[in-house]
Amino acid sequence: MTATSQGALARQAPEAVLALSPDAHKLAGRIALITGAGRGAGRAHARLLAARGAAVAIVDIDEDVATATAAEIVEAGGKAIAVAADITDRGLAERLVANVAQQLGGLDILVHNAGLIYSMTGLEETDDANFDRLLAINIHAPLYLTRASLPYLRKSRAPRVIFINSQWGQVPDGHSYGYMVSKAGQLGLMKTLAKEFVGEGILVNAITPGAILTRMVPDQYIEAEKAAIPLGRLVHPEEIAAAVAFLASDEAAFITGQALPVNGGALVVGI
Repeated sequence: MTATSQGALARQAPEAVLALSPDAHKLAGRIALITGAGRGAGRAHARLLAARGAAVAIVDIDEDVATATAAEIVEAGGKAIAVAADITDRGLAERLVANVAQQLGGLDILVHNAGLIYSMTGLEETDDANFDRLLAINIHAPLYLTRASLPYLRKSRAPRVIFINSQWGQVPDGHSYGYMVSKAGQLGLMKTLAKEFVGEGILVNAITPGAILTRMVPDQYIEAEKAAIPLGRLVHPEEIAAAVAFLASDEAAFITGQALPVNGGALVVGI
């Protein structure tokens, strides 16, 4: 079997994972804003939340993919809008959230999913511009958007803030300083928000996956990534989406300030 065919085979999700849940209305009436939702894992989050009854705002820097994902959801019978935005623009956060809330009627679920492909470099090779961009996407933007969302979350019956973090935020590998540091800082932000707003019923949690089968993992790295995971494969976007849907639901009403690992047991054996 060629390396290309092995990569293609590894990217095939189990049929049960791809199937939409028959429990389709657990999030009926909820409104979700998901960053980086035009493709990859963010698209999977949007599709599943919509399938369970939520109206979703597909926020992405790429207007074309945002529009395509929103159209796909609407065609399937869901409710979605596309919003093109650079979430690192501090001045845009309030206008972005207000726009979504006005179009959809409020905000209940905020999912910080947007990410950036990182390079594996040591300290001396770390690019300052890339480092700053990672901090902007993983820490600054979630802070701005969460702050802008507070007036709407406070009116929600079940307010949720969910970070798509990484196992590398918990166990750094000694490379890619911008990515590792920003993801670790993001976990600190999540816990701080959870503690500050627990008295208001705003639940804040994170999901910490390993490598996800998206364009961020090139085919040539799939086998090496699989070898480090006890369950022997990479996580599929739909599996991360299932965790998002759980944390957004009433079933997770007693969970806040937690980092949910969806990594195939990688941290059990160490990385």
